Amino acid sequence: MENLNFQGLSDEQKKKLAEALGKKINNITCPMCKNQEFSITDGYFNNVLQSSISAITLGGQMIPTIAVICTNCGFVSQHALGRLGFLEKNENR
Repeated sequence: MENLNFQGLSDEQKKKLAEALGKKINNITCPMCKNQEFSITDGYFNNVLQSSISAITLGGQMIPTIAVICTNCGFVSQHALGRLGFLEKNENR
């Protein structure tokens, strides 16, 4: 059984993610409220690709992401970890 005590990302991991986002996005601004301050979520998202709208498939192809949240209005923006350089290159992706 997996450990249910979620530890979250370390400050060092969040710093590396913030630096990678900063290299890709100049002057990040919330599209809703124009705020320029964000926080990074304490964990990753795995968005599972589905081939049917009426059935749920567990496992299979996924897009691992990190989310940033506007500190003012709460707008959530997800960013693919592969494009940020945090996944190993794999020809099957």
